Amino acid sequence: MLYDEGSTAARTSSSDTICARIRNTSDLIRPELKSLYSLWQEKAGKRRAPARSDFDVSELVPWLPHILLSDYLDNGTDARFRVVGTWIVEQYGKDHSGKTASEIDFAGRSLEILSEYNIVANAMMPHRVCGAFFKHTGARDYRTAERLLLPLSKDGAVCDKFLTAIYFIDD
Repeated sequence: MLYDEGSTAARTSSSDTICARIRNTSDLIRPELKSLYSLWQEKAGKRRAPARSDFDVSELVPWLPHILLSDYLDNGTDARFRVVGTWIVEQYGKDHSGKTASEIDFAGRSLEILSEYNIVANAMMPHRVCGAFFKHTGARDYRTAERLLLPLSKDGAVCDKFLTAIYFIDD
């Protein structure tokens, strides 16, 4: 992934994926992601990011099928996917709950996904990723997906988890 630290966006060299900082809800397309981003902002308050414990599962019900909850491991060299929503499992074709990125090929995109996580963790700011959706077989789904990557932090300063939601833009 190419990323200019002074920029608000990055483009991968291998695909049409763009990773961009979110500064307000107008930066997002899907209304579901706008409302999740607003909830994240509310929970963060004056901190750079909220903690996972700030969210009650009942508050996340509208997004649960579309959510990934991931642990950020070993300074970004890996991530463990704690929760993978049912919609994601249905669309992707496999349930990788409990597995790490290093255990999963993600159709050859594992390093790209970890790179996106590292951008978000280092900036400690929400980012939006738009691009083609790939199934576990590597087959490209010709619908475009919008992903919202939200950093979570126990201490409000260092990212230790991600709350991610994925929706097709054109469904």
